[in-house]
Amino acid sequence: MAHEAIEHYRTLEAAFFEATKRSERAQARFSVAACLDADDPAETLVRRTLRERDAINILRTGWRSPPTAIRLVYGAALAASHRDGGGLIKMMETLNAERKRRGGRSLSSAGGPAALVMVCAGGNFAQASMFYDILEEIASPWWRRNPAAEETYAALMAATGETPLTAASRLEKARKSLAAAGVPKSARDKCEFEIAVANPRSDDFASAWTALNIAVQQVRGLRQRAGWSGLAVLAAQVEDGSDAGDALIEADDFVRSLRPRVSGIASGRLAMRLAANMTGLKTPAGAASDYAAILAAQTAMIAATTAATVAVVAAT
Repeated sequence: MAHEAIEHYRTLEAAFFEATKRSERAQARFSVAACLDADDPAETLVRRTLRERDAINILRTGWRSPPTAIRLVYGAALAASHRDGGGLIKMMETLNAERKRRGGRSLSSAGGPAALVMVCAGGNFAQASMFYDILEEIASPWWRRNPAAEETYAALMAATGETPLTAASRLEKARKSLAAAGVPKSARDKCEFEIAVANPRSDDFASAWTALNIAVQQVRGLRQRAGWSGLAVLAAQVEDGSDAGDALIEADDFVRSLRPRVSGIASGRLAMRLAANMTGLKTPAGAASDYAAILAAQTAMIAATTAATVAVVAAT
């Protein structure tokens, strides 16, 4: 019998597929991932998702951020955390107004990712200044900067009441933990902010990382689908690396059985998201009950532009 998280996924996917277009399958699946931890019935989540997407469409017409291709996922993240599209747009406007007042760099996608995290994490508009204080503290030199990752991390830290110094301290701890565990250097920059969010003990992280790497060797291609950075993120989120490895193998097998097929980066990230849900997360409460839902939404921003076309072609 399949794990209850997989059965829950099936129920949500059926509800989202029924309510959305065939061409929106990739976005619908990441919307399901964003809703996995919500306690509401599937029909309620779908109805709220569509309502919040409609609100975003009304308030942000045409080409304006967030991009139309991922508004369904934004709506799902908002629905799962009981927030609304109007609050998202107001947060975007507040962040951009504060940027103009202070000066400095423009935000990725007009502040959409950062605003989504702040709203879903329970942040308020008065925290816009603290967001920029944290962002300035953690920003890397421009030539090796990961803007969207920095901004979403700063947004979560601000929304949960952290200071620039504590946010920077957690990030430095994450970098040291990644190096000490032996995570390949090429993968560290891709996941350091997510590791900082989970904030695991260094010894626990190293143990889980080792166990996961042993587990993925049992299934051909699983390491490539998950990616080094994906494995590191999962290791930071779970209590037991061996249990997480078993969950990842089951989740990967399930995702590969889905029809229409899930392709590219979407396949690995969806399996990782399911495995984390099956195992139990250690991420702090705040963003859609746990930060994993928002990570799924932010991943969909990348997946929608790089893998959605492939997924749609596979579906037809």
